[in-house]
Amino acid sequence: MSRSIILLILLSAVVTYVPRLLPILVLKNATLPEWFQRWMAYLPIAIFASLLATDIFYWEDQLSFDIGSNLKLIPSILTLFVAYKTKNMIYSILAGVGAITLFTWFM
Repeated sequence: MSRSIILLILLSAVVTYVPRLLPILVLKNATLPEWFQRWMAYLPIAIFASLLATDIFYWEDQLSFDIGSNLKLIPSILTLFVAYKTKNMIYSILAGVGAITLFTWFM
């Protein structure tokens, strides 16, 4: 491996590590307000919801709410129903993967 590739890998590691380290160093002794802590608790849920929404509702590079053309809508509704009824992550995943597989093969 050449020196430039090794240097590029090391600099990439530093660039990705520093933004994660700085908030820890800056906020390690800080007391965050209660409202901010409550607000931050919703952040993972919001990020997950936005990732799911973009994956489900964007079909072939455009926004699609049409059940006839977007093959991800019906399996998503089925998965949501299974998750609501069973409250079990494994059953929800199996229902979602199974439904999207069947819809992809037969549609």
